[in-house]
This record gives sequence, structure tokens and C-alpha cells, in this order.
Amino acid sequence: MSFISRYYPKGLFNAHWFGLCNAISFQIILGAPIILYAQSIGASSTVLGILAAFTPLMTVLQLPAAQFLGRYGYKRFVLMGWGLRTIFIFVVTLVPLAYFLDDTSKLAAILAALFLFNFLRGISSVAWMPWITVLIPEEIRGRFLSLDQIFMHVGSLLALVASAIVMTGQVDSWEYALVFFISTVGATLSLSFIQKIPDVKAVESVRKSSEPVPWRHIIAYPPFRELLRFNVLFMAVIGSLGVFTVEYLREFPKFDVSTVLYLSGLSFIGALVSLPFVGRLVDRAGSKPIMTGALLLFSLVILGWFLVAADVLPCSHLMIGILNFFSGVAGSNFNLANARIVMVTMPEMGRNHFFALFTVITSLGLGAAPVVWGISLDFVGTYEVVTGAFHWRRHSIYFLALFLLNIVALRLIRRLHEARGSESSSLVYAWLRRASKLWHR
Repeated sequence: MSFISRYYPKGLFNAHWFGLCNAISFQIILGAPIILYAQSIGASSTVLGILAAFTPLMTVLQLPAAQFLGRYGYKRFVLMGWGLRTIFIFVVTLVPLAYFLDDTSKLAAILAALFLFNFLRGISSVAWMPWITVLIPEEIRGRFLSLDQIFMHVGSLLALVASAIVMTGQVDSWEYALVFFISTVGATLSLSFIQKIPDVKAVESVRKSSEPVPWRHIIAYPPFRELLRFNVLFMAVIGSLGVFTVEYLREFPKFDVSTVLYLSGLSFIGALVSLPFVGRLVDRAGSKPIMTGALLLFSLVILGWFLVAADVLPCSHLMIGILNFFSGVAGSNFNLANARIVMVTMPEMGRNHFFALFTVITSLGLGAAPVVWGISLDFVGTYEVVTGAFHWRRHSIYFLALFLLNIVALRLIRRLHEARGSESSSLVYAWLRRASKLWHR
């Protein structure tokens, strides 16, 4: 990888190792294993939705936190937040071993610990994207992001495989505790790699990124507004899928805990197969063609889940494996292209506030989705009716609604603005200067 030695600042590759260790941690503490444990102690669809919503909803804390980045710096900010949150992963590890608590109390303890975990994550995550954006040269952002996602998906795959091996057959409490301890180890290791990532020493760069810009002017900026509108809609689609596909599979006796985890791991294999080819392609062709292809594929995946839930297609290991594999291909390609177009859209002046507002609003949509869909699934309950070949029940209705929303999101891609930073920076800078002067009057 000659471009690494040529373009990467010394120590930046540690960001990839951080991503791998961090993925091992969050794929367990925020992914399928924690959902399966919560379900095993009696969590309803609504509670599962709330668990999934904590992470995106807590990013609202980025708005007040953004103003402190210029004072403390990116690296210090991330280290403080990531370090403190690791404590609460260890607390989650202890909950399955608390035999003196009943299931309701254990569920309450899990909710409390994950609330505080995500509270700290929400504050500290405001620094990550501005920090990395400053460090990465624009001409290799696509390749950097693709390699970063490869490391992240490898970490996620390792986490799920390790969890599946530990939780084979009938799962005991100590096995859940062991899996959560793996998450604690991953989080601890990730801190050492954060320490090795170079900090941004240019005070002027941090100052410009932290310069306040009125929120209403940021939202009024057309490229930002269109990107925000598209992402909010897509978050309503993707925000709950990982939770309720797991819940749906656990309704069938043939899908035990380890089987669900192994099948979930196929999505990361799909990502790893496609990402090496997409990094260079997105730098050449741009983000919008990749996003369009990803959402077309994602539409087919969701349609497949609908047909399975409606009893048109068999709910077999092979079918679920195929759906998960191509979901990983679509999701990873979309995330890569979307992250790149977000980087292009965010200007240097006021960058911290642009990133914070974008992340907060889209994350509110991402957080609201599992809660709203969880309440809806509980509301539909045991309702079932058959029309022709289709069985209309709560999960088939849910997947059909996601499919229709995804089609609408697909149509919005053409309205996104995509221009290289060299082409748009002067115009954006002038626009923001005028907005900033109005703010200070």
C-alpha cells in the first residue's frame, strides 16, 4: 500500500487499529449479543428499541460539546470520553453474574449502564470526524475510509464469531458475562491506539473548525440541507433493522443464539468482500453512483426480508445468510460513500459545528427509528391475516414499510450536491463569512 507511506501522516494508521478494537467492543455491547441478552431476560420490542436508540440519541450532546474542542483539542477530548465509558462496559459485564437480582432488576441495570456509556460516548464523539478529516488528504479519503471500514468489519466479525463460540447451545449467565468481558478488553485496547494517533497541532485549523456559525444559517446552506434531509430519511430505514431482524429470527426454535450470531457475521463478510474495490472507485466516480447502487441492493434485501416474513420465501439458514451477506455489501458501500460526501460538504470554517449539527439531527432520526418501530411492533402484537400468498403479521408489515421508505430515500440521492473541495471551498468560505458576521452583530 504505497499510498499509506506517501500520504498518511506518521501514526495515522493507528486509527485503523483503533477502529478494529473499538468494533470488537461496540459490536458486543451495542450489537446482537446485548440484544440477545436483553431478550433472554424479558425485554419487549419497545425496550429493545430503546436500547438501540441510546447510541444515536446521545449524540445530541455533540452540540454543546463542540464549543470546547478548540480549548481541549481533538485527541484529549476523545481519550477522556472513551476512557470513562469503558468503566460502564465493565459494569454490564457484572450484571449477568448478579444472581441476587431478578430479571427486571438486571434489565434496569443494563439500561442504566448503557445510558451512561452512551452519554459519555455522545460527548466525546464530537471530536472524531473533525479530527480525522483534518488528518486525511482529500485525494485519498475514499481509500482511507474503505480501509478503515475493512478494519472495523474485521473487528465486528471477530466479535460475533467469538460470541457465537462462547454461547453455543443453551446459554448460561456466565457465558454472557464472558462475552461482555471481551467487549471490555477491546475497549481498553482501543485506548492505546488512540494515544498513538497524531494530534492536530495547527491551532489555526482547530480555531477555524470551532468558529461559531448560527445554526439556522448552517441548515439553510443548500448542499448541507439536502444531505441532511436524505440521511434523516435513510436513518429511519436502517436504524432498527439490526435489532428486529435478530428479534424475528429468535422467534424460530431452529435459530438459536449462536446460529443468529454466525448468520449476522455474514454481513461483515459481505462488507469485506466489496470494500477493497469500492475505495478507489468512490474517489474516481464520486459518492452518488455508489450510494445509488447501494440503496438499490438494499431495497432488494429488505424486499427479501418482507417475503420471508410473509411466508412467501422460506425462512431457512441459506436464505437468511444470503440476505445478511448482501445487506453487508450494501451497507458498507453506502457508509463509505456517505462518509465521503459528508466530508466534502463540511467546510473548514465552522467544521466542528457542521459535523455536530449533522450528526445530532441524523442520529435523532437513527435513535427514534427503533423506538417508534418497537412500539409499533408491540402494538400490532399477534395480529395476522392472510391474503393470497402473503401472511400479514407484525414483522412482514414492518419490513414492507421499510422497503417503501427506502425507495423514497433512493429518489432523493439525485438532489445531493457533490463537488470536490477545491471546486467549492472558496464559495463555501465566503458564504460562511457572511453568516458569521451576521451572527456577531
